[in-house]
Amino acid sequence: MDPVDLERFLDRELKALPRPDAPQTLLPRVMAAAVRQAGNPSPATGWSTWSAGWQAAGVAALMFVVAGVGWLLSAPPEPVSDMTRTAGETAAVMRLFWDVLLQPVVTYIFILGLSLALACAAAWAALEFALGGATQQ
Repeated sequence: MDPVDLERFLDRELKALPRPDAPQTLLPRVMAAAVRQAGNPSPATGWSTWSAGWQAAGVAALMFVVAGVGWLLSAPPEPVSDMTRTAGETAAVMRLFWDVLLQPVVTYIFILGLSLALACAAAWAALEFALGGATQQ
């Protein structure tokens, strides 16, 4: 049997099947659930509804963050300047590494990938043309 004929046959047979009916108890159960939900709105979910353990953990985390920010703001300027100088030197080394080693390689890889993608697209177009394209049914 031809696949197109099989598809048409299956479609016709499936459409000939009777539609299933919902159970008689479905509507009363849905209506009862809707009434229960409307009569019992969900409580507000906020910090005050958390358990005592989670509230304590939240307070401890907040205190940790506040202490860290306070420590950073009260740090003497010398370690901060050392840190910024080290960060600047690291950024300079990374920039040099990118300019000398990575950028030329990445550029060639990008050009190669783009060329391969265009070659694949051209091959696909040639095959579509040679084979007559997709059938429209």
